[in-house]
Amino acid sequence: MNMMRDFEDFEGNADVEPTQNMAGAVDDDEEDESFRPINCSTLSSADIYYELEKRNIKSTGFPDTDRDLLQKLFDSEFKADLEDMKIKRREAKRRAQLQAGLQKRRMLMEKTLQEEQDALVMNHQSSLMLEMVRENMVQANIRLDVNSITARVLAKAMWANNSITCLDLSSNELNDHAGSYLARILKRNFTLKKLELDNNLLGMRTCVALGESLKINSSLVYLSLDSNPLVDDELLDVSGIQALADSLRTNTTLTSLNLWRTRIPQEGGVCLANGIEQNNTLLFCEMGHNRMDMCDIKRVSDKLDLNLAAFEAGERARRINATTETEKEKKRQDKLEQAKKDAELKKWLQERREQRAEERRTREEERILEAQADAAEKARVEAEARKAAAKKAEEEAAKKKEKAAKAKK
Repeated sequence: MNMMRDFEDFEGNADVEPTQNMAGAVDDDEEDESFRPINCSTLSSADIYYELEKRNIKSTGFPDTDRDLLQKLFDSEFKADLEDMKIKRREAKRRAQLQAGLQKRRMLMEKTLQEEQDALVMNHQSSLMLEMVRENMVQANIRLDVNSITARVLAKAMWANNSITCLDLSSNELNDHAGSYLARILKRNFTLKKLELDNNLLGMRTCVALGESLKINSSLVYLSLDSNPLVDDELLDVSGIQALADSLRTNTTLTSLNLWRTRIPQEGGVCLANGIEQNNTLLFCEMGHNRMDMCDIKRVSDKLDLNLAAFEAGERARRINATTETEKEKKRQDKLEQAKKDAELKKWLQERREQRAEERRTREEERILEAQADAAEKARVEAEARKAAAKKAEEEAAKKKEKAAKAKK
């Protein structure tokens, strides 16, 4: 179902009712000559009485009156049955046409997919490149050589791509069908900024698809359709140009549009001028080598001059604002840097104070330890001196005692 939905979207049929898409409108049934109301003149009195009783209607007692009354009932019931039968037939026919339309679109999708697969099988290099596009493995600015079939595959791959910003498909002889596929890239891809489709065979169908897409897209800045037959010289149908012009009334991102030598007639020039006059962002629009009226070209030129002047004024204001913002940011950064330096200085001073206090505590502890060591040493020396004096006194007392003992003898 998703594949069918995507196919319908690329084909431009996503918003069309299925019954109108491929099957066409349903015609009313012709009346069936064999289906007629019952004629009461063919019924007997007993049958008439029975039919009235079946409908809970009492007989009047007059056969002609009962017959007329019953005939009116038969006619009313016949109309209701006939309308119900027509409704059922129309519904059956609508369903049959819907099924036929779905089958036809499914066959068309399968044929289209088969055609694309065959083209890829025949060109392995293109197949590899398109797979790289789908997997976001290509550079942002890319030029591709594709044909009208592989271009449709590329369009589907671009729905999943978010790396390509500039896509050049010029001079590939792409037909209008392929162009409509490529135009619908812009309905889902919001990364692409520049699309070049110059010198192909794109026509009204591509313009209509571009008109639908540009009403939604908010990324494309540059679009070039240089040297494409956007309007058929015989039919002079400007509906595609009208769709493109209508999209310019609401699009706010496109700044450059190249329509050089695209067979735009006078009526198409009027459409473009009307659309561009409602656009405030388009700055450049090349419309030379067409059949537009000079007054419409001047209308476009005047509007583009106004847009460009407004853009330049906006850019000047933006640069001034950017400069002001830069200066504000610089001042803010300077303040932050100064505050950082002040904080670092304060932290350093605090660390130095704590370091000096720690050094003082260490020196005081060392002094106390030295004093304690000196006191202990002094006490030890004094103790040893006292011990030596006591020993000397004991020795002298012993000598005196011995001398006294000798004298006594």
